[in-house]
Amino acid sequence: MRSAFMLGSATLCAAISGAAFADDVLDNPFFKDSTTQIMARNFYLNRDFHNTSSTGQNYRGEWAQGFIGTFTSGFTPGTIGIGVDAIGLYGMKLDSSSDRIGSGLLPSSGNHTPGTDKAADDYSRGAAAVKLKLSKTVLRYGQMTLNLPVYSTGDSRLLPETTEGFYLSSKEIDNLRIDVAHLTSLSTYAQSAHNAGGMTEADVLGATYNITPALTGALYASDVKDLWKKKYAGLSWVKPIDSKQAFSTDFRFYNQKSTGAEQGGDIDSNSFSLKGAYAYGPHKLTLAYQAITGKGGYVFYTDGGNTDYMANYVQYAEFTRDDERSWQARYDFNFASFGLPGLDVFARYLRGDNISLANGSTGQTEWERDLEASYVIQSGPLKNLSFRVRQATYRNSFSGDLDDVRFITQYPINL
Repeated sequence: MRSAFMLGSATLCAAISGAAFADDVLDNPFFKDSTTQIMARNFYLNRDFHNTSSTGQNYRGEWAQGFIGTFTSGFTPGTIGIGVDAIGLYGMKLDSSSDRIGSGLLPSSGNHTPGTDKAADDYSRGAAAVKLKLSKTVLRYGQMTLNLPVYSTGDSRLLPETTEGFYLSSKEIDNLRIDVAHLTSLSTYAQSAHNAGGMTEADVLGATYNITPALTGALYASDVKDLWKKKYAGLSWVKPIDSKQAFSTDFRFYNQKSTGAEQGGDIDSNSFSLKGAYAYGPHKLTLAYQAITGKGGYVFYTDGGNTDYMANYVQYAEFTRDDERSWQARYDFNFASFGLPGLDVFARYLRGDNISLANGSTGQTEWERDLEASYVIQSGPLKNLSFRVRQATYRNSFSGDLDDVRFITQYPINL
């Protein structure tokens, strides 16, 4: 009996100690301030190409399911806090065929040759970064997503791009954020490899400053080895008029010059866009103008799939060809005022002209019309489940036309 009592007491003490230890661990900011989420993303995309030669692929259509798992820790206590950010990516094929590959949702075998190669049944990639925090400065090293005007990883397909390297972000001065990065690889859409983008080295330096609560400015520069150097300037202003009305304007500028081996072509260009928007209740009207001057147009993707902060970078086209001038008109409507919160629609039309082509042809044109509707469930067990349908019609005077349709559902699961 005495032995049993002693064994029971020891077991109870161990349990209490373990519980106390667990409570101490969970109270540590590293875990207490952490977030874990799985984003389930279902993506269907088809592109119907017109004016395509008889030997070319005139249709791409695939359907896939993706899972994006993210863990973002807090920081350990102390003068220098330590943390970890991790992302796990998994995509699987739901529908594809050898004559419809190349949508960007799934990797394909061989040389991506329609009618011969086929899409992979599934693919995956993992990424993680260690982070150190001192005061209001955070240094990350490893693989991560990054969103800066001169280097921005894309997220317009099934799974996002990731990049590897060092990234420092500092907010020591009120209203000022300084960004510094040295990056050594880019993992692009529909790839399992950690360096599939062709970028070998990039350096980024820049800052964003909130001049006033309504006015924000940004200056950034990048040097991508053997490709190009970019400089960026941006200025945005938001002016609420009253409880129902607001006006905003936005200016973006890029200077780009090829460097080193000029693997992206001979480039020496200036590009800018100016956008203004007026919102009244559920309505919003946006107008934009964009112009490209110099040689080579504005080129990106090798330094990130979203490294175009100009106004006319839309669903399919970018309107960034040599000498191109383009304008945009867009109308948004929010159905919340009709008792349907979470439902939004918009229509957008863009037209570009004065395009110069590499073959010497000038005065070419292109246009795109986009229609989109999205809905986010507001309550209940499926709260935050979203649905989005996107349709783009693209035409030009110099090559093939196309129609682009996408249907995307997303459901965030917070763990």
